[in-house]
Amino acid sequence: MDASQLIFHEDFNFHDGNLLVSASGSRDGRPSSPEETVHFRLHKSILGIYSTTFADMLSMPQGDNPVEHAVIQLQDPLDHVIKLLTTIYYGGSVPQEPLSRAKWDFLVPVLVLADKYDMGPLATNLLPKLLEDWPTTLQKWDDVDTRTRSIVRATANQQLVDPFLPSPEDTLPEPAMVVKFGQAHPAARNILPAAFYHLSRLSPSTPEDLGEYDYNRSEGLHSADYSLLTSADWVRVAQGQANITEWLYNYATAARPIDAIPCFRWELPETEGTDGEGRNISIPSPCGRVSWWYTEAKPLILEIGAKATVDVLAGLKAIRDDVENINRVLTPESELCTVCKYTVVKELDNSRRKFWGELPSFFCLGDYPNWGQS
Repeated sequence: MDASQLIFHEDFNFHDGNLLVSASGSRDGRPSSPEETVHFRLHKSILGIYSTTFADMLSMPQGDNPVEHAVIQLQDPLDHVIKLLTTIYYGGSVPQEPLSRAKWDFLVPVLVLADKYDMGPLATNLLPKLLEDWPTTLQKWDDVDTRTRSIVRATANQQLVDPFLPSPEDTLPEPAMVVKFGQAHPAARNILPAAFYHLSRLSPSTPEDLGEYDYNRSEGLHSADYSLLTSADWVRVAQGQANITEWLYNYATAARPIDAIPCFRWELPETEGTDGEGRNISIPSPCGRVSWWYTEAKPLILEIGAKATVDVLAGLKAIRDDVENINRVLTPESELCTVCKYTVVKELDNSRRKFWGELPSFFCLGDYPNWGQS
């Protein structure tokens, strides 16, 4: 074959290369882009270091002139091959920005090919860059969720100035693709509970249907490419939503441990009483914490489940923050004393941790023994 008749990729046509590889498709992966067969002049030694599959294949005796031998024709999409070779030869140019759709669009096909061609060390190095966006602990989820809302808000504000700028859907990872990746790769299985929870709190409406909406609310966070989900995925989302709604109702209506905790408001006037031996003592008056919970907190908790999109973690966090910053003018010590205020905050923190720990079971995902652990 005459090498002058071949179309070589300009970034992978090394003059000292001794291996010819080709792949077909569009260079950017878009269906509207023209398809072509592109060749790559590569190094056997480099591919052999990264891939045991290539190392075994190339261990057979071959000549020194690559054009004298058949081209290795890869059946993988051209744009995927380009991304893999970019990672191998120009690793510094790989997108690594947290919560970036560009990172996911680039690394997912790279990891698919890394599995196919047995590039274990490469996959081990790249996988954590994706897993960090879908954490297993509540603390890291809160950090990711805060950054996500900031990105959505900033992106939306920029679009108001220039509508041609990327939308939140173009900027953030596509959640349905995340689910498919976690299902296909056992090493990425831990992303599924958080990914399904994120899907469950999104509105099924498109951004166009939603129109002007509050980006602080869940339906303003992000939409998804629902065409990627199977019927089994939809059933899992529906099961999760039903289980979450039931959990929330039970949490709002069940008796709670803090109801039985004695409350002594040492900072308020005391009443006279007697101790067990009949001696007169001063007894602090308890505040109305229990009644406050059922008249103030319970309606807010039930309101979380009454919304079109249910985001329990964000809803409970909002209530918790409101309690922590309570206004003494509106809520006097007689209704909720300082000590009890922090007891309620602790209760809400604990409830969020318990809820997070139940995510795998909410979505019927099986056993996750280390879920919620750092």
